[in-house]
Parts: sequence; C-alpha cells; structure tokens
Amino acid sequence: MTEDQIIKLIRAGGRAAEAGIKALYQTTSQPMLRFFVSRGVSGDEAEDILQESIVKIVRGAGGYSGQGTAKAWIWQVARNCLTDYLRKQMRLAEHEAVFDDEAWNRLEDVTASPTPTTTEFSVDDCVEAGIAMFAKRVPDRVYVLTLQMEGNSIEEIASRIGRTVGATKEYLSQCRKKLQPFLEHCVELLPA
Repeated sequence: MTEDQIIKLIRAGGRAAEAGIKALYQTTSQPMLRFFVSRGVSGDEAEDILQESIVKIVRGAGGYSGQGTAKAWIWQVARNCLTDYLRKQMRLAEHEAVFDDEAWNRLEDVTASPTPTTTEFSVDDCVEAGIAMFAKRVPDRVYVLTLQMEGNSIEEIASRIGRTVGATKEYLSQCRKKLQPFLEHCVELLPA
C-alpha cells in the first residue's frame, strides 16, 4: 500500500481510517525508528517520537493538501517531531547542566575575564565553556550549528528546521556571528 493510499484511508474515517493507521504504522515504524536513533536519540526516546509522529500524521491527514508526495509529507512530519523533541531536550538540558567544581571554576574564569587565569585551561576547554554559555542564551542556534558541525548539508538542515535553503544559509551565518563573541578570547590560547 502506498503512502497516498494510506492518507486517503485515514481521511475517509471509520474502519477505513483504522486500516490506514495500521498500514501507516506497519510501513513507517521501523524506518522512522532507525532514522530517529541514527540522529542520536535512545530507543525509548525514538519510540516516543514515533508515537508523536503517528498521532500528528493521523490528525493532520485531513489537512494534507496533496502537494508533493504523501511520503514526503509523512517524513516531514516525523522530522519536525524529532526537531521539536531535540529542541525541548536542549531547553531542559540548559537547566540541568552538570559540572564538577573544577569545570565551574574554569567557566567562571572564562566568563569573568577575556583571558583565562590558568595555564591548564586548554583551547578545547575554552571553546566548550563558550559554547555552553552560548547554549544557555540561545539553544536553538546551538542546535543548528551542531547539525552543521555533524556534517549535515544545508539542504538537510533546512528540512529539519523548516526553512528554505537560502534562509538556512543566512540563519547559519547569523548563528556563527552570534557565537563569535563567546569564543573570541579562546584565540589567545592558540599556540603562536
């Protein structure tokens, strides 16, 4: 059964909708779970995101316009659910940051003055602390920059954040500019 047929069944309601939902689950659950896990979520988290995706697909089937393929629409809903989940996790993580005393002291040193006060403070430590501070202020921007650092193409990032390719390029440029002040002082730690 094709995705177009599945959406038509779901839109029909009643027993047809039940058959459509069953077919949707049978054809998409395993590929979606693999996709979610490949993006770094645990198996349990992937199950939760899958359930959320199925619910949104079923609820949104009536509003599906028929533009593009049903398969593309279904996967866009799944990608959006994953993105929403990851954004939520980043917002939670900013309140649950776990640092030992030494890490907090290094972070305070970095944020208190433009130059670190200890020679043991490495460039990596400086960058990590700068990104942590940036993430507290703008977690959505860190998410997008992380996608790029992981090697995702502009097209993939655009799809995940629901923007056009051109808008995504501009957004990434703005994200890098906003990150720069958090990392400028790290340049002083680079060997001459």
